Amino acid sequence: MLARVFLFAVLVAAEVLAMSFVQSLHISKSYFWLEIFIDAGSVATVAVLVTRYLLRKGKLRPRAHLRPESMLLQTGVFAFGAETLLMLIFPLIIVSTSDLLILILDGVLFATMTVLIIHYYLAADSTATSHAPSPKAQKFALRGFLLASYLFCLSLFLLFLVNITHQQKHTHTSQLIDQEQQQLYLIRENLTHKVYNTVLDTLMLARQVNLQNLLINEPGALSELTADYLNLSKIKPSYEQIRFIDSQGIEKLRINQDYQGQLVVSDAKLQDKSDRYYFTDSFKLNPDEIYISPMDLNIERGRIELPFKPIVRTAAPVTDPQGIKQGIVIINLNASELIKQLKLSATTSIGEMMLLNDDGYWISGREKDAAWAFMYPQYKDRTMDKFYPGVWETISSNEKGFVESPYGYFIFETVETSQPIEALNSLASKQQWPVWKLVTLVRPEIIEMDLSDASPPLTLFFLIVTLITGIGTLMYYRVQYKNIKAQQKIHHLAHHDPLTGLCNRRLFTQVLELERARVKRNKGSLALMYLDLDSFKSINDDHGHGAGDYVLQQFSERLKLILRESDTLARLGGDEFAAILPAPGKRSHLKVIAVRIIEAIQQPIIYNGVPLNVGISIGIAIHFKGQPLESLLHEADQAMYKAKSDGGNSYCFAEISTEEY
Repeated sequence: MLARVFLFAVLVAAEVLAMSFVQSLHISKSYFWLEIFIDAGSVATVAVLVTRYLLRKGKLRPRAHLRPESMLLQTGVFAFGAETLLMLIFPLIIVSTSDLLILILDGVLFATMTVLIIHYYLAADSTATSHAPSPKAQKFALRGFLLASYLFCLSLFLLFLVNITHQQKHTHTSQLIDQEQQQLYLIRENLTHKVYNTVLDTLMLARQVNLQNLLINEPGALSELTADYLNLSKIKPSYEQIRFIDSQGIEKLRINQDYQGQLVVSDAKLQDKSDRYYFTDSFKLNPDEIYISPMDLNIERGRIELPFKPIVRTAAPVTDPQGIKQGIVIINLNASELIKQLKLSATTSIGEMMLLNDDGYWISGREKDAAWAFMYPQYKDRTMDKFYPGVWETISSNEKGFVESPYGYFIFETVETSQPIEALNSLASKQQWPVWKLVTLVRPEIIEMDLSDASPPLTLFFLIVTLITGIGTLMYYRVQYKNIKAQQKIHHLAHHDPLTGLCNRRLFTQVLELERARVKRNKGSLALMYLDLDSFKSINDDHGHGAGDYVLQQFSERLKLILRESDTLARLGGDEFAAILPAPGKRSHLKVIAVRIIEAIQQPIIYNGVPLNVGISIGIAIHFKGQPLESLLHEADQAMYKAKSDGGNSYCFAEISTEEY
């Protein structure tokens, strides 16, 4: 028990350190699988090393059906799988706690899972007697192991797909936010540009010579000034009104835009604007300063004009030659065109475009229930904070960005009317400039709709993998036991090796002679493989000749699965095999076959619950036109020894067979 406690403590510490190291690498979320590989690989290595140490000290011992090497291998695999499972689950869980607590929790869960697996599946009870499991017990153990492995691998695969989908959603959402922010930026620039041009025209009118002549009662100055205002109004149809208001707040000159064009308002219809906020605020300014009003609706004779006319007013004080303020010049910029352009831009946006003032009231957007609510006392509560609680606080306190909420993503940009004007230092004022907020709301269903196209293929892919791997696992299970039964019949076949059921040396020689004759007659091609197992003697020495025979049998079966029915496979003696491959195709085809054979033999061969590992050396000789057939077997044999001398577990072509054909 102390050994398991020690293992638990070491694994917790290893996981905390490994996760801290991975986090310090700042790996992109797109490469979450790399994080998993580094972390899981690191802690799995530690688990193997600590288990090996405990085995050598006698604190742990493997179960009867396992060798120490197998126990170490399975410990590494299980530890890797457990950590992979945790790292795939954690990103999908919203955890409101500190990073350190998350690391400790991850370490405790990983260590608990790994120690429990070692305790109940890999390590033997110190009080239990060691005995080999019966064939029936092995059968049920294999069945349970394959089922558990199958379900666990499917779980990992499903979680991997879920993480990929989650990552795709995150990436897609980030792209949408960037796209909307760029669009809001362009709209903001357009709005500020319109206001800036209006400001310049207002300053020009305030310094106009004809206006100065009017202030000193120059004859004809009023008519000339009227003509100037009319010309400007024709050039700028978005200027709803151009006015000169004297120091008492009385309109002295006013040009209106209507459906008939430009209209000079008669003296009888000129109004007193001394009580209007834009007059009192702008008249307080110093010369050369500018005033910009908030955007609101135009009011004529105490009533909101219908249909609605959104207005932004720019005004500047007017002084006479002695520097005494004599009134203001004011331009009413019809913001309907700005809002129309805003709505036109909204057609290319995936979200709901809005324009709000700095108090959180809608100027554009929610036209049915909240637009221009601040103009009506009974609707003063219809702010963004009422409809979307908690969102406006972030929007109002930041220049730009986005807010994630249950209603969706609010992407926003601030329109500061002072921004272009403050560049003109002489015109900068300490007044409060109007601020508007451009906001687009991307609802969750919009994002889900964009990602919905990927869901059916991923689901189909998972179902196909589930079906194929399930069938493969079932086939693997059934093949293992069917092959064992089939071996009893093969022993009795004539001219075949009694152990493996393959051709023996005598039949192999006969077939080779027939193939040689066929090649000479038809001028065809022929290849011969000479195969010799690596480290086979150690299996006989360690596990007995029964284990060696079983390895030879299993290796033979694997070879038969790889080679064609037209190929001839033989056991020449001991652990030496040979295969005749008529019409083998190109050299690259033989390379593929050799690699498949090596991969097949690298898979452990389970004998009495103990995995046996061997390698293989393969020599390949190819006959082509002009080459003597009699030397083919010798060349393959020499190539095999060359592969074995190079370290084994590889293949080598005969030196005479270096050409492609």
